[in-house]
Amino acid sequence: MRYGILGTGDVAHAIATKLIGLGHEVMMGARSVTNEKALSWAKSNGERAFNGTFADVARFGERVFNCVQGIHSLEALNAARKENLNGKLLIDLANPYIYKDGHVALDSRWSGTTSLGEETQNLLPDTKVVKTLNYLCNHLMVCPDCLPAPITGFYCGNDTGAKAEVAALLKDFGWTDTLDLGDISMSRYTEMLGAFWVAALNATGNMDWGFKLVR
Repeated sequence: MRYGILGTGDVAHAIATKLIGLGHEVMMGARSVTNEKALSWAKSNGERAFNGTFADVARFGERVFNCVQGIHSLEALNAARKENLNGKLLIDLANPYIYKDGHVALDSRWSGTTSLGEETQNLLPDTKVVKTLNYLCNHLMVCPDCLPAPITGFYCGNDTGAKAEVAALLKDFGWTDTLDLGDISMSRYTEMLGAFWVAALNATGNMDWGFKLVR
């Protein structure tokens, strides 16, 4: 399958490299086709790895991951162009975080009675948006079994079929425990949950931890 990756940061690299390892074709995208991070990643990952602009990525991918920094997420999706994403699965890993004085806060534009996940779906009404993995450090997104005990992979979205596709992909990533939280409005909670990383990092000194819902 062809996957598009919006973004060039640590999360984008982790997801893109995992997908290559699973045998997929992957294009990593940025604002410019000459982005050095995307060019370097494509060069290092063989003949199934490509790079392009946000719009190139959205056209290329049968499925698309949004790994852009949350406060720039809608800007990037607009650059990707709605028509390139219509009818496709958009797997949203973005969080609307503001970093200040050693703490994380949710940007007021995408919190309270809404979330970045919901506003992404509102921006792209004909795209199947599923929020997942946004509350974890990037290395655990693609290696949940790197921890000594199982952790829970949460996901949410409005389209039942799209969520089933994400659940299957999470299994390919190594997730043995996943949970459908409901519609895209449940992004409010996983986006808040992701902000917990500051407290956990301060307490443990590392990012090697996740969440297990015992039920």
